Amino acid sequence: MSKSAKAPRRKDNQAIAKARYIKGSERKLNLVAQLIRGKAAQKALVDLEFSHRRVAREVKKVLEAAIANAENNHNLDVDL
Repeated sequence: MSKSAKAPRRKDNQAIAKARYIKGSERKLNLVAQLIRGKAAQKALVDLEFSHRRVAREVKKVLEAAIANAENNHNLDVDL
């Protein structure tokens, strides 16, 4: 009587990447996340590159990891 496996919450055309233990507050991180949410990957990378916030460097690393996961693990086409 084991539990059934949960279905993943992401769609087939989505890839994820997670970062743990980012130094900084959640509010400051959320400001940067709101800046790029809903944008294309290339536009989001450019916005993070020119952001003056320190946490933007960490968010950029996570976004690049998600792009790499999408290309390599899920065979998705990411136009950079």
